[in-house]
Amino acid sequence: MPVVADGRPGVSRDYFDLFQLQPNFDLDLDELAARFRSLQRTFHPDRFASQGAGEKRAAAQLSADINAGYRILKDPVARAGFMLERLGCDLKALEREPVDGAFLMRQMELRDAVQAAPRDAPARAALLAQVQGLEDLAIAALRAGFQTNDLAAAGVAWVQLLYIGKLKTEVAASSEPA
Repeated sequence: MPVVADGRPGVSRDYFDLFQLQPNFDLDLDELAARFRSLQRTFHPDRFASQGAGEKRAAAQLSADINAGYRILKDPVARAGFMLERLGCDLKALEREPVDGAFLMRQMELRDAVQAAPRDAPARAALLAQVQGLEDLAIAALRAGFQTNDLAAAGVAWVQLLYIGKLKTEVAASSEPA
């Protein structure tokens, strides 16, 4: 497992530091995008084309880190996973933890509904609204976990968001013409 400079396990680069943002689940995505564009303008590898091989490699690595950081920080589920890892949580272990039975039953019910629902837009929109409601609840639980420093609760909510993401993908795929 990579270790950051100050010894924390988990991630090889602290993207909050890279983007000079406070580590917080709730980010201003417009500010994040502006900082991304500024960093890319400053450190894009093309700006180092006339430099030596070492500088070119460093610029390419930094550019890759900027791109990866932006991708992770702009997505709430990826950002939450990053934050948990940054705080010392083992994401693989979290994924192996048992999931609440009621939550799993709701997932199965919705998956059955996806299979049984007609392929029309109103039926799919209704299913997607139900899934969005589950996602909103999980994000609220995640936010509360981070705000109260309850990493166990935040981890449970993050795992639920992984399940919900798969369900959203299934609903979207079932809406496509056969």
